[in-house]
Amino acid sequence: MSVITRNKSEVTLLLLHAIIGGVLFTVPFSAMLYSLVIVIVTFYFIFSAKDKTYAILVSAAYLAASDVFLRMTGGLVFYELHKYLLIIFAVIGTIYSLDSSKGFIYLVCAALLLVGVVFTEYNVTESARKMIMFNLSGAISLCFFAFFCFKKQISLQQLNKVLFYALLPIVAMLVYMFLYTPDLKSVITGTASNHKASGGFGPNQVATILGFGVFILMTRLLLHKFKKTQLIVEFSLLALVTFRGLATFSRGGIIAAFVATIVFMLLIYFRGNIHVVRKIFKMIFFFVIAGVGVWFYTVSQTSGMIENRYLNKNAAGVEKADITTGRGDLIAIELQAFFENPIFGIGVGKSKQYRLDRTGTLAASHNEMSRLVSEHGVFGIVSFLILFLTPLLLRLQVRNNIYFYSFFLLWLLTINHSAMRIAFPSFIYGLALLDVTYENKKNKISVSK
Repeated sequence: MSVITRNKSEVTLLLLHAIIGGVLFTVPFSAMLYSLVIVIVTFYFIFSAKDKTYAILVSAAYLAASDVFLRMTGGLVFYELHKYLLIIFAVIGTIYSLDSSKGFIYLVCAALLLVGVVFTEYNVTESARKMIMFNLSGAISLCFFAFFCFKKQISLQQLNKVLFYALLPIVAMLVYMFLYTPDLKSVITGTASNHKASGGFGPNQVATILGFGVFILMTRLLLHKFKKTQLIVEFSLLALVTFRGLATFSRGGIIAAFVATIVFMLLIYFRGNIHVVRKIFKMIFFFVIAGVGVWFYTVSQTSGMIENRYLNKNAAGVEKADITTGRGDLIAIELQAFFENPIFGIGVGKSKQYRLDRTGTLAASHNEMSRLVSEHGVFGIVSFLILFLTPLLLRLQVRNNIYFYSFFLLWLLTINHSAMRIAFPSFIYGLALLDVTYENKKNKISVSK
């Protein structure tokens, strides 16, 4: 089960990205240069690589994980850039492996979503292009990336490497956040999601990516044997990423990460041998010790506010009536919109205006499922059923991906609290569709029984 990691370049790359985070904070305009370098390097890597599938997955991992960081630092030419790059990567990969492309159901899903555009009427004052891009770019990028990933073979070692490359920009973002808000006590005065503690960007999206970082680090510590120096580095990063993830005061991303990690540990526990079980219990012990320490440190740094946040209390310690922080009301309004327009829905991008007209509140949807239902009607329901059921049906045939349930849950939980606003859900969903192979049979964990 364990893969002994002797590659010193990993620590070097982690250090390099810590420096990148510092540079982007010190020299703000360098974010644009960093973004340009990412695009150039990923395209070069893809076209020069012999193994296109692996190259595209590595490139997509870096893009998906750096998406929020570059939005945070103003490094993107336009917000949806990384979603469109995922589509382009998927198209390139499909061209090179057309004979092995099998996920045509996802093209059907994309077509169903585009039907909503045809039947949507936009006012002269509305920017149809922006509304469509904001609301559909995530779902369409997911469909294309899923089409590419469906049943694509990749080794477990390669998949672990893909996750490592996703970790790198998260480290850069972590350093940037520490420099942006070195003193959390000065900016935390309540229990609401905190932009200043999130690098000046949306706490929901930042917590999602930091949560992904927590998941990557915990699974790496479970699956790998590191030498002392790297072990210290990885554990330190886990503590720091968890701390700053909690400090965003956005619960969804952190909870999703821990749920996915627990499911992962349960899977390898029940399918592994005695050595695997011993490793799990050993790591759980260290995780608990470190977790307790990080939690109490976060409590002290937030003057106890984080404890109130996770107990659903306000700054005064009074329990709130709504644990969903208003998301339940948003879903209710979107369901009402569906019942009024069940066939084609109210139109792509229209739920925000619909909510304003009905409640006087201008707020975008946080839940992709309710958005699909309200804006696309029956076509949205069918689209979501395709997205939800296809991976589960695939699992009956392809059972070697030990990350499957974790990836699937990360996607499902993320779209429930953060919709498809960032590239991450598209990427993580695609990973759930991979057919993982094992170069060394000793490393295989039986998951087929």
